[in-house]
Amino acid sequence: MGRCLVNNRLSMTVVVLGLCAAISIWLIPLRSELAFWRPPFVLLLVIYWLFRQPQHYGLVFAWLVGLGIDFMFGEILGQHALAMSVAAYLVISQQQRTHYFKMLSQCGFVAIVVLAYEVVLLSSKLLIEDVDTLLPSFYSVLTSALLWPALFLLLQKTHREQW
Repeated sequence: MGRCLVNNRLSMTVVVLGLCAAISIWLIPLRSELAFWRPPFVLLLVIYWLFRQPQHYGLVFAWLVGLGIDFMFGEILGQHALAMSVAAYLVISQQQRTHYFKMLSQCGFVAIVVLAYEVVLLSSKLLIEDVDTLLPSFYSVLTSALLWPALFLLLQKTHREQW
């Protein structure tokens, strides 16, 4: 009982530290043409934790992370929360299948999830304001799929050392 409580605290600490690191990476300024290629690191971390521990982290976790992003960056309230929830639903609904995917298939699935996230974000922005750059909004789908294997292995190693 005590070991389980300690593991849950360690796991939550690792999640919070990872989210803080992802947000810090998001805050690094890039030139406008490079900024479109930046993968949504926070979303990638949420996807990883939904893969690893869907019983602990679910739709509410993803929604709260998205709402936190909305508050921190002054975005339209609920925009990232809705996009994170849609992405989390896709991951959770396919979790049993994706658990057995090879890395290349996981990259494809992550690309689909990031694409859904970007479509929801762009749709909500188009409802509220005029957006002039549509295609570059989807560049992060490619970089997310390319970055996923390294991020997955790094987080998996961190997760194993924690236990």
